[in-house]
Amino acid sequence: MTDTYYFYIVMPFDRPGFGIAQNIKDRSQKYSSHTGKLVNFPFIYAGHRPHAKALERAIKTVMADKIWVVEDWRTEWLTVSLSELKETVDMLISERHFKLKCIMKDYDFTKDLSNSVDL
Repeated sequence: MTDTYYFYIVMPFDRPGFGIAQNIKDRSQKYSSHTGKLVNFPFIYAGHRPHAKALERAIKTVMADKIWVVEDWRTEWLTVSLSELKETVDMLISERHFKLKCIMKDYDFTKDLSNSVDL
């Protein structure tokens, strides 16, 4: 599937976040670089790019009153629990027939050996 995209849930601090990416390892590394600590993704979904983008938009709509806002900036962080976000994601995938599937739990890019190099 050439248009595979990922929808991920991230929780490096006290609130969950979400987003989409074409390269999940690269995205995880960028979170780690920005936060100064290894950042794992509790849940990763994979599927068609339009469906991943639609799920991201749906989360922003359905959970609009739970989005963490900094001044006028609406972030992709929520003021809910990780389990509430996961339940909402699964419900939206089911109800809206998004072609996305949870493919990984507790993703840690440092344990991804597919691109490892012997030093």
